[in-house]
Amino acid sequence: MVARLSKHPNIVGIKDTSGNIVQIAETVRDTDDDFAVFAGNAGYLLPALAVGARGATLALANILPEDCCKLVSLFKEGKLNEAKELQQKLIAPNFAVTGKYGVPGLKAALDMLGYEGGKPRRPLRPLSEENTKAVEKVLRDYGAIK
Repeated sequence: MVARLSKHPNIVGIKDTSGNIVQIAETVRDTDDDFAVFAGNAGYLLPALAVGARGATLALANILPEDCCKLVSLFKEGKLNEAKELQQKLIAPNFAVTGKYGVPGLKAALDMLGYEGGKPRRPLRPLSEENTKAVEKVLRDYGAIK
């Protein structure tokens, strides 16, 4: 289906949030070079790049933009061991803001880092105090906040 849609002149790419690396590889294989395939989660950014994704659109890039960009750069420079280490390091903060705590976690993290995350819109609710402390611990352990 994606291969067929990729031929449409108004469709220039896809953000794949499946987490299925085989699917991402098949999409890259089955589409032309001018069709962009992007990873949709930092949890599998490096493997997606390895099978041909051009980059990513990541929630994590809202709070750790430099490191998300650095991972792509390391891959493009062929520094795969460094890229692998950074990919591993990004797992905990990525899970906190995309998996475990979702949008409320992302907004809380933005607030902690001095950005205007604000409150999530309904039906979502702000994090509990306990969960806010858990997100803060993840960011401290990562080194994003002191």
